[in-house]
Amino acid sequence: MKLRALLISFVAILVLAACSNDAADNKESDNTDSDNKNLKVYTTVFPLYSMTKEIAGDTMEVESIYPKNVNMHNYEPSQKDILNYAKGDLFIYTNHELDPVAKKIHETIENDTEVLEAFNNEEAFIEDEHHHDHDHDHDHDATEDEDEHDHGHDHHHHGEFDPHVWLDPELATQMAENIKDKLVEMNPDEKETYEKNFESLKADLEELSNSLDEAMKDKKRDTVYISHESIGYLAHKYDFKQVGIHGLNDDEPSQKELTHMIEDIKETKTPYILREQNVSSRLTDMIGKETDVEFLPFHNLEALTDNDPEDSTYQSLMKENIETLKKALQD
Repeated sequence: MKLRALLISFVAILVLAACSNDAADNKESDNTDSDNKNLKVYTTVFPLYSMTKEIAGDTMEVESIYPKNVNMHNYEPSQKDILNYAKGDLFIYTNHELDPVAKKIHETIENDTEVLEAFNNEEAFIEDEHHHDHDHDHDHDATEDEDEHDHGHDHHHHGEFDPHVWLDPELATQMAENIKDKLVEMNPDEKETYEKNFESLKADLEELSNSLDEAMKDKKRDTVYISHESIGYLAHKYDFKQVGIHGLNDDEPSQKELTHMIEDIKETKTPYILREQNVSSRLTDMIGKETDVEFLPFHNLEALTDNDPEDSTYQSLMKENIETLKKALQD
């Protein structure tokens, strides 16, 4: 009898252990699924946020580091902000050369979270050639006031690249594909979802690119004036000149440069200036009064503003930009 009782007890222990292991396995599996669906992704500029959110669907939480109305050229995250980014699972930005602030964040958090440099096509980079030319002119202009020159180029960094690669939908497609590949790597169980969402996004971007091609066919003008130099990639691709009232790094023009702009606008009878959503309009307004031009809205997509619809996407804002560029170059 004692032997039988011992055998029954032993079998009961084995059954309980097996059940416990099954429960643990199921719990671990549930936690894995939950963890994947709660992955937190931080991005820099709005296009990266918009594309990541569209590709990830409801499988990840996506947030841009830029608050509304911010200008990326003078935004500095706090140390507390950076610590929060380190708690995320993935940080996405354009490129080290294009986004110095993001590079700083990357170097701080890279040991705590995954990092993706979304745009690695360095052959496509465009330099700040406009201000190189101006610097050369200033060096040989003995009559220009030195203090004025220093003030006008206070924030200029020689050799810096134009960061606004996303305004070309073809280049945006390259970033979207890199984002998709990274999401698949991090959450392979959702590969089919990410592939499907990317293909849908890719089709939208191809449509935008075709719309731009069509809008640029019959240009009547070869120059676009804009509140700051953000359309360099489009100007290069479609063979027109951009003239920014503010420079690439948001630096203000000298009085001499400002005078030249006003004279050129009057002489060429330029009807429009593109005004961006997050660039100070003081000088733009002043030029507008002096020249009697009309302002057209242009969204550089660095960050949303309070005036943008909550459901704004890269595609919806770019459609409006294309109409603006078409009017500026064809009217």
